[in-house]
Amino acid sequence: MDSHVLVIADVSCSPENAVEFGQVLHEFAAACREEPGCLSYDVFRSEDSPERYVSIEKYVDSAAFAAHRDSDHFREIGLARLMSLATARDVRLYGQPSEIPPAAG
Repeated sequence: MDSHVLVIADVSCSPENAVEFGQVLHEFAAACREEPGCLSYDVFRSEDSPERYVSIEKYVDSAAFAAHRDSDHFREIGLARLMSLATARDVRLYGQPSEIPPAAG
């Protein structure tokens, strides 16, 4: 069985675009939450650097994440609008290990 996919994206924009970036990011998150394979999509804004946002996304499996990346809203909102405003990004993918190894000791 395929495991859930967790995505943590840490994205920044220029300070003058912080409000617009946040609005577009929330629009994108709402569209993603409508995907059948999306379990959750939460957006957070840094309290210290208002131009920095983190999104935490969870998909039922790798096929659902692939469908997310192939969606119209990914291309039209994520790539075209969000990435045009982004100045830095760090996106990390995580899966659930099929077996957790015992602690060393």
